[in-house]
Amino acid sequence: MSRGLEHVQNIGRANALLAAEPAGWMETLGARIAQAEPGRVVLELVAGPQHRHGGGVVQGGVITQIADAAMGMSLATLQEDGMWNTTIELKINFIRPAIKGRLRAVGRVVEMRQTLLFSEADVFDDQDRLVARASSTCMPVPEGQGRE
Repeated sequence: MSRGLEHVQNIGRANALLAAEPAGWMETLGARIAQAEPGRVVLELVAGPQHRHGGGVVQGGVITQIADAAMGMSLATLQEDGMWNTTIELKINFIRPAIKGRLRAVGRVVEMRQTLLFSEADVFDDQDRLVARASSTCMPVPEGQGRE
């Protein structure tokens, strides 16, 4: 991992991510944080019928959502308390369809600059086959910015 600036290894944030109960979108989707360490976060989701579209495979938006979250959270583990990030660009390539079972999104930091943050994620199925590869560009924002 390359970093453009000096960054904290926010072990406290990584531990808080691990200890938190799924809430909001994660609870609705059924995702959970399986691992968190500075610069790397793993999200898991057990895909079932509620995640599949009419063609019988897990809908791409579900896969994109866990990849995006894993990337953003991996960046957050290297940001100071009081700062978070928001995605400004995301690209994802779908390699193979997923039908059911555990999906694992492994997010990692690529580089952090003052105004732009870069990360990647691989999504694997329960047979450890690559399902999708994503990359994102994020910008740092104060935590809670944009909330009413």
